[in-house]
Amino acid sequence: MGPPAEDAAARGKPTKLPRLPKHARIQKRPLNHPAIPSPHTSASTQKVIYIATRTPFAAAVKRVRKFLAHIEDRASASSRTSTKTGRKGKDEEEVVLKAASRAIERALGLAVFFQGQPDVRVRLRTGSVAVVDDIIEGPREATKGGDLAMAEGKVGGGDAAEADGKDGAHAEGEDDLPETRVRKTSVLEVLITLR
Repeated sequence: MGPPAEDAAARGKPTKLPRLPKHARIQKRPLNHPAIPSPHTSASTQKVIYIATRTPFAAAVKRVRKFLAHIEDRASASSRTSTKTGRKGKDEEEVVLKAASRAIERALGLAVFFQGQPDVRVRLRTGSVAVVDDIIEGPREATKGGDLAMAEGKVGGGDAAEADGKDGAHAEGEDDLPETRVRKTSVLEVLITLR
C-alpha cells in the first residue's frame, strides 16, 4: 500500500495541501469571471449575477427582478410574432446567481426568498472550482541564538551551510517554494426561471 496521498488520489478524494514554511504566506486572488451581460441582451446569453458576501439583499432581488422582467418582455414579444410552437420562450431563459465560499449563505438566502414567490421556479446546483492563490515569501526569522548566528553565517568563522554539513546547492533546493498554489472551493448556482 502506497502513501496516504496516493491512495486518496486513486479513490478520487481531494488531498491535503502541504504546509508552508513559517516565512511564507498565502495571498488569495479574486475569482475570475466574465463581464456581466446587459439585461437587454438576447436570449442566447446567460444572465448571471455574481453574489459576494457584501452584496445587499434588496439590490440583488431588484437585479433579478429586472432580468426576469426583460425575459418576460422578450417572451411575450416573440409569442406575438411567431406561430404557435408549443414551447414557451420564457422557460428557456433563466437568471443565474453564482456564489463561492462564504457568499453561499447570501445566495441561499436569496434562493429561499425567491422560492416563496409564486411566479418563479428555483433550482440549485452545487459544485467546486479550482482557485489559484499566490505564495509570498517573507523574511526569515530565527528563534534561537544559535539559529540566528547560523542564519547570518557567523558560526566558527565559516559559513552556515558548512557548519550544518550541507553544501550550498542542497540548502537552496530545500527552500524552493512554488509561486502559486491551486485549491478547491465550493460554488453554488441558483437558477431562477419564470413559471
